[in-house]
Parts: sequence; structure tokens; C-alpha cells
Amino acid sequence: MRKAHIIGIGGSVMHALALHLQGQGYQVTGSDDRIEEPARSRLAAAGLLPPEEGWFPEKIRPDLDLVVVGMHARSDNPELLAAQRLNLPLWDMPTLVAKESAHKHRIVVAGSHGKTTTTAFLVQAFHQLGFEADWLIGAVPPGLETSFRLTAAPTFILEGDEYPASVWNPQPKAAVYRPHWLILTGLAWDHANVYPTPESYQEAFLHLLHTLPKGGACFYNATDPLVKALVEKTLRPGWHYLYPYEPLPSFHKGRTWFVKIGRRTVPLRFWGRHNLLNLSAVWRVLEEMLIDSSAFAEVAANLSLPPLRQEVWYEEADLVVIRDFAHAPSKVEATLAALREAFPKLPLIAVLELHTYSSLLPSFAAQYRHALRQAHHKWLFVQPAILEQKGGNLEALQVALGKGLRWFTHPEALREALGQAMRRTRKGVIALLSSGSLGGLTREQVVATLTS
Repeated sequence: MRKAHIIGIGGSVMHALALHLQGQGYQVTGSDDRIEEPARSRLAAAGLLPPEEGWFPEKIRPDLDLVVVGMHARSDNPELLAAQRLNLPLWDMPTLVAKESAHKHRIVVAGSHGKTTTTAFLVQAFHQLGFEADWLIGAVPPGLETSFRLTAAPTFILEGDEYPASVWNPQPKAAVYRPHWLILTGLAWDHANVYPTPESYQEAFLHLLHTLPKGGACFYNATDPLVKALVEKTLRPGWHYLYPYEPLPSFHKGRTWFVKIGRRTVPLRFWGRHNLLNLSAVWRVLEEMLIDSSAFAEVAANLSLPPLRQEVWYEEADLVVIRDFAHAPSKVEATLAALREAFPKLPLIAVLELHTYSSLLPSFAAQYRHALRQAHHKWLFVQPAILEQKGGNLEALQVALGKGLRWFTHPEALREALGQAMRRTRKGVIALLSSGSLGGLTREQVVATLTS
């Protein structure tokens, strides 16, 4: 049996790749210094969950046929160093995926925000229309069982982020995938730990655009001035096909949004102008595949957001708790705007966990002050262990974000404060925003807190 080891097995895509390799007949092992849900449960169910978190160079043995390295592994990672000493075959995840899908038509979704949702919408649309496609996405598309599938399907739909592929491959992951069709959803400075300036961040997308082959197509958000300028200055009409898109005509009644597609008006299962743009991107792609408006209207009415996007954790007459994955400033701003439109008469409490490397950099974190401006109450949650692990400084963050914020460093204190605030009035919208776990906060804990 062939043997593979995954360095960074807890990642949203890396754990799915581990499951795929296991399905291909590999004996798979892996390590990571932090494994959160849903990766933890999925790895455990497959018998692939490491016995303990951390890095263990003794797992790197000469009989390994394949070592896959995630971006989470730094150049001094002890397992990576052990694999290099043994001269084992090393692959970063994007390069391995690109190699395995070289014969497929690749549709890559890139951008600062909306990647996961747009990719999930497109995968769902293909599935509903009966088109065979594989996919790679940071969350499991609704109605499907895995975030990664690689079969004999002719089309491969990939969420392509702008992080470097690995410590030895500085190309953005999206560029390594070499798209034939590219969807570019938006451009707002992110990943400041890798791209220290907005200009260096834009360079990553410029590199991505230069990988588009002759005859390739770019579907781009024409409402984003940076995207529009970058695409139209870089790509060549006649050499490339350019397809700008804008939001479809829409209106909303309460939190139910309706969109006009051709002659039909259909209700959607999600809300917010940012998600209307994500939907428009999918429609623009399907138009080029000769899907008519009536068929797409049926598709649109049945599309659902990926997990942890606009999840309603609790609801009564005038009290709603929403859990959302939004964490970068642009995502936080778009999510809060959608909630203000959906619940215009209710006060909004935004609870944001600073969890990523970028969010713990004071020079970058200062952007959250603008992103949170739509909330009536602004609460920030930071875990001391994450601060220590990622080199953050709480006092510096508090100075960068200024006054008018309420800070929490312990999940128990956060839960108690939420309960007290809501039990007093029973009125408001609580937005729990994090790409992490908010200190292990669960739906069941929220319900218990608000009903006790």
C-alpha cells in the first residue's frame, strides 16, 4: 500500500485531500498543531485524526511515497525539515491538485471575499443542472458530502485563494491551478502577514491574471473599481474573453430577498447585496454555457449558502443570533450591511473574533473600526492562546482600534455578557463573526444562555 503523510492535515482543504488520498488507496497519516471543526470530526470518522496535536518528525519515515505540505507549515517545521533530509517527494497541495487535474477544464474562483460562496453556488448549479464536475472548496457545498472531489469529470471548479502555495512556492494558490476560466469577485487588502501593503497584495492578483491562457475567460465584478481596473488593464480583448457582471435586479421584504431573472422573480434562501454579486457571477458563467434564464431561475431559488454563512443559531420574535464566517474587514462590512437591511428595526451587536495572523497585526486591524461602524454595539474577542501563538499584542490592538469597543478574552465572560444583554431587552440581532470557533462557542451554548 502506498503511504502518504500530510503536514498540516487540519486545514479546510488539506483534511479533504487526506480523505481523497485515503479513498485512492493510500495509507494516510498527518499532523497539525491545531485541528478545529469540521476537520476534526471528519478526520476522526475516517480514522485519520492524529492522536495529539503538534509536529512529530518521527512520523517522517523513508518508506513514505508522498509528503504533502500545507501553507500552514513554515520553513522551520520539524516534519518538513525531516522530509527534506530524507529527500522524500514533497508536494504543496495546489501543485499536486493541478497535476492531478491537468486534463480538465478548470474554473477558478478568486478574490478577497465571496470565493467560498461563489464556488459553492457554482458547484450546486452544476449539480442541479446535471453537469459532471469535480470541486475543491473551503467548505462542503450544501447537499454534498465533501469539500474536495476528484474523479473522471471533465470540469474542475476550484476555490483559489491568494495565499502562496507553500514556503518554497510563492505563487498564489489560484495561479498554480492555471485556470481556463477565472471568476474574480473582489479586491480588498487581506493577508497582511504575507502581503504587507495593498500594492503587494494586488501584485498577487496581477500574477494570477497573467496565467490566463489565450482564449481564457475572466468573469469579473464590475462594481469593484480595483477589480475592473486591474482586469481591463491587464487582459487583452481578442486574446482573452472579458465578462463583467453586476448584481441582478432585486428587492427584499424583511429578510427575504427576491431576484429578477429573465421574466421570472424568485425568492432566495440568503440575503445581502454581496451574495447577489456572487449569484450574478454564477449566472454570467452559466450564460456562456447556454443555460437559459428560466433554467437558472430554478437553480437560483434552490441555492444555499455554505456552512457558517448566515446560520441562524437562535430566533424568537425580536431576538436573532446569526453565526457567520466573516472575519476579514471587507467580509465583516458586507455581512453587517446585509444584517442591517434584513433587520432594520433591531439593534445590532457585532461580536468579532480576531483570530487570523492579519487580524492580530495592529496596522491591519485598524480597518475593523470602519468595517464595524454599522453595528450599534461592537464587541471584540481575542483568545490569549491565539495571541501568543500568532505573536499578537492585546494592548497594541486596543490602541489601533480605538475607543467604543468592548473586549473579551475568555469565552465564559463573552457568553455571560451575551446572556445579560439579551435577557434585559429580548430585542436585537447578535452577529457572531469568526473564522475560528469563538472559544468553542456552540449553538447549544447560545440557546442555553439565552433561555436560562
